Amino acid sequence: MPGRRASESGARMAQAVVRTAIAGVRGKMGRAAAAALTRAPGVRFVGGLTHGRADPSRLEYDELDMLIEQTRPAVLVDFTSMPGSLDIVLHAVRQGVRPVIGTSGYRAADLNRLRAACRQAGVGAVHVPNFAIGAVLMMRFAEIAAKHFTSADIIEIHHAGKKDAPSGTARATAGRIGAARLYQRRFAGRASAGRALGATIDGVGVHSLRLKGIVASQEVLFGGEAETLSIRHETYSRESFMAGVLAAVRAASTLTHCVEGLEELL
Repeated sequence: MPGRRASESGARMAQAVVRTAIAGVRGKMGRAAAAALTRAPGVRFVGGLTHGRADPSRLEYDELDMLIEQTRPAVLVDFTSMPGSLDIVLHAVRQGVRPVIGTSGYRAADLNRLRAACRQAGVGAVHVPNFAIGAVLMMRFAEIAAKHFTSADIIEIHHAGKKDAPSGTARATAGRIGAARLYQRRFAGRASAGRALGATIDGVGVHSLRLKGIVASQEVLFGGEAETLSIRHETYSRESFMAGVLAAVRAASTLTHCVEGLEELL
């Protein structure tokens, strides 16, 4: 009997392991995620999708169908780039694989297509603007503060190689601030250097900087009557994202609907 119980317990543990693949496995986030999945209990890194020549010794594949067929992942973590990312995750959903999306550049129309595909396939997905737990809290605190101030701006800084601007985190933050309160941004009467005040999203100013030596930083500034409030989050290493990646992977394995952000999963 003890042997049987141990065998049944081992079988349950084996079933609980979430088989996970990564699209964009050679990128900085992809490499960090593969290492985290390899170390973490309850998940297993089974293979990665790359655009370059695949290295089988590193569990790499250059075709998504082959990756899915040979590794049978329950979850696909996507760290590629738009617009190719959307094609990858929609194809994964149609194959019954649940995507966890860390790629920037998704717009409302893209997310609507993803939700429709998930409903049709009966599987879930997770779209995460930022996997850092501190960034999730920053956005939530900004949403709470938005109701109490009359002006808001966001300054986001990322590494020089980031392809999109504003970042997905800045877009998501501005959207949540704008949903909490109707903001009307005031522009200078004269701009001597073109769009010197940056972008405007839902009435919130967004300023994007791209610099060497930076991983990620975002500051949300609110202005009111004779006072200001600053909410800032700093990322010093991509390791800060891994707790969120693992939480999303574990939750995604049983999801039947789309989730936006980490809050619902924490």
